[in-house]
Amino acid sequence: MFLRKGLLGAMGIILAAGMGAAFSQEPQTQSQTSPGLDETFRRDRIERLERQRERWERRDGIEGHRDMGRRGGIGYLIRELNLTEEQRQQSRAILQRRLESTKLQRGELFKLREKRIAGTFTAEDEARAKALRQEIHTAMEGVRTEMAGVLTAEQKAKLEELKKERKESMEQRMKEREERLNSKPE
Repeated sequence: MFLRKGLLGAMGIILAAGMGAAFSQEPQTQSQTSPGLDETFRRDRIERLERQRERWERRDGIEGHRDMGRRGGIGYLIRELNLTEEQRQQSRAILQRRLESTKLQRGELFKLREKRIAGTFTAEDEARAKALRQEIHTAMEGVRTEMAGVLTAEQKAKLEELKKERKESMEQRMKEREERLNSKPE
């Protein structure tokens, strides 16, 4: 009997001590962060998630945009233009050749980017970066010209239609963005 009472008493003391420690630690965690900051952070996060969800819904409304990754990318064009296997192989060879030809320029441009991030970017570096970007742009124009030679007349017409749609979509996004920026209260 004495053993039972002692055991129950010891358990009660341990339980009370544990509860006391738990309750004493709770106010410390609350006092470390202000409830106003916590609430503001939570509200901002919810708003960001809502905006992201709205962007995804808007994007899903664009015909053919679902399950696509990057709209306007080469994979998208290959699917939309219904290229034959031979055309796909030719286009891959063209792209691979152009990527190899611009590998040094892209590497140098990457090093210049690192210099800019490090804060050691000079005016000469800026001029060199501009020249490198122009070289890469010229090479990509060559890719477009070569790729046009691979396409049939129907595929070329479809490509022009896709370009037009892409341009209209971009103009619409820019217009919406400008409206959002202009309507923000300052």
